[in-house]
Amino acid sequence: MKKYLFLISFSLIANLSVADLRAQTAPAAAQQPVVSFPKPDDPLPSLDSSLSVHDCVHIAMYNSPRIISAQLGVQSAEVALSNAKNTLLPTVSAQAQTGYVNEKFIGVPRSNDDYVNSSIDAALTISGLTDIGRTIRMQKLELDRAKLSLSDAENSLVARVKSAYYGLLAAQRTVKIRTQSRDLYQEQYNRTKAFYDQGLRPKVDVTTAEVDLNNAILSLIRAKNLVKTQNALLANVMGVTYAGEFKLSGEIETEDFPLSFDEALAQAYQNRPDIRSSKVALNISEIKLRQAKAGYWPTFTLGAAFSKSGDEFKLDNDQTRLFAGVEIPIFSAFKVYNGVKSARINLTAAQNSDRSLANDVYLEVQNAFVRLNEAAESIPVAKSNVDKAKENMGLAQGRYNEGIGDMISLKDAQVAYTDSELSLLTARYDYAVALAELKQAMGVK
Repeated sequence: MKKYLFLISFSLIANLSVADLRAQTAPAAAQQPVVSFPKPDDPLPSLDSSLSVHDCVHIAMYNSPRIISAQLGVQSAEVALSNAKNTLLPTVSAQAQTGYVNEKFIGVPRSNDDYVNSSIDAALTISGLTDIGRTIRMQKLELDRAKLSLSDAENSLVARVKSAYYGLLAAQRTVKIRTQSRDLYQEQYNRTKAFYDQGLRPKVDVTTAEVDLNNAILSLIRAKNLVKTQNALLANVMGVTYAGEFKLSGEIETEDFPLSFDEALAQAYQNRPDIRSSKVALNISEIKLRQAKAGYWPTFTLGAAFSKSGDEFKLDNDQTRLFAGVEIPIFSAFKVYNGVKSARINLTAAQNSDRSLANDVYLEVQNAFVRLNEAAESIPVAKSNVDKAKENMGLAQGRYNEGIGDMISLKDAQVAYTDSELSLLTARYDYAVALAELKQAMGVK
């Protein structure tokens, strides 16, 4: 006995435009597009090349697990929105079946039958059109929130990369300053040793010069180790492993910041992704509350179905069905009541979270703004100190060479010069980091 069975089913999905729903599913947060970079077609800079801060941001964006996770969140929200819209689409299926049946019953002659059946069915059922509209709107808001989360992750990563980049620049510059200091002490030791050999200086000056030189060498060793630490930190932020030392092409950023505190705060409230995401969360909570209250009202169902069937692949029989129904809630064991209560609590929590976030943003902007101004005011003072300390060191060196000054005065002048250069470097680094943190607090890349 042979038996053949063929079953084919498929779904036909089309994009339908529902004007009355589209009108209510355009939240404000979606009006400003969120751009994710780097673009897939942009080539990644080589780690062995001279890297700018933008190159490092590019590499970090490509490798960051948090960015990738946020991008996947956007894709997942897009799928969820598509599924919500597909509730309004019909389903179509086709079926064909062939077979052979051999039967024998007591008192009935054996029978042999071949059969072929086929059918096509189409159906569309809509239950709770208003609820479907709310679901679509919520999924659009969830998509907006996912995009805002991606933008927030990008802003945070940019600030981290800049901080690590400027930290490595500062560490590399510190090595140059410490090398210069070491060379000065080496030169001073050689000169003092020569004076001692000529009987012009006591032994204690030679010992002091040697101690100063050794301390300068130790400071240089620590500075070089700091470069390795900052190099590893930058590599970690970029999501790469790199055995060598990065070659950086940029300078520590010292661009002027033209905005007042009130202007920076206004931009933060307008641009920050987490602020906008919080507003979206409020909208979602309000929709969920209305959706929960809808449980008190009747649910209407509309549907249509059409099918054709027959034997031998001849679809001679057809059936058309149109139906409508209503479901009236009478008693749901307080499920609707508790659902409304829970939704109202969630809305209150979202409102409280929104207020708390606004306070946090104010504090972040204020702290970054204060640090930025402090560093900005420190830079010209530090520059002046460098000039004065360099001049004073030259005078101290001249007095010592002429036999007028002593070793202690010369050492103090050399230390003051090195410290003034390091203070200027620190002020510039603090300014660059504060500027990056302020831009992040403002929601600006």
